Amino acid sequence: MTPDSIALRWTTGPTVGERLLLGAMRQWAALRSAGEPPSRLVAQALAFRASNRTGGLFVAWMQSVEASLRRPIQVECPACGGISTDEQRLMVSCGLAGTATAAGEALLEPLLVDSQPTMVLARALNAALRVDGYPLPARLREEQAADPNPPTPDRPTVH
Repeated sequence: MTPDSIALRWTTGPTVGERLLLGAMRQWAALRSAGEPPSRLVAQALAFRASNRTGGLFVAWMQSVEASLRRPIQVECPACGGISTDEQRLMVSCGLAGTATAAGEALLEPLLVDSQPTMVLARALNAALRVDGYPLPARLREEQAADPNPPTPDRPTVH
């Protein structure tokens, strides 16, 4: 499997676990934009919905992402208000962390200088979400060049 064969186009909408992760990422970004420290508030929100462990691991994961960013994270798609490519990269890589770490690292390459520490934390976060009842899917598929009718997304906001 090569990084070029990893598709970011989803064929189904986000799962409950992905929506929880997306909400936490967006809350984190909103608090950062407002000049507020996001760690405590986001951890508390996740602890209320999932567990203290998930809240703490999410904070560590986001701190790792921020420490290695090549550029600011794009939140929401500017064209349609849906899930941005950066958000998709983070969610999909977290879902892949337990089964295809190298593929997850390849997805994060355009976003992070060093994705290995982030993927280690993503694996722990993925496991904690699964224990809490919010499993993340391993969204990984190879492009099918022979398929003349590739599946199309259910919603236009997921790229």
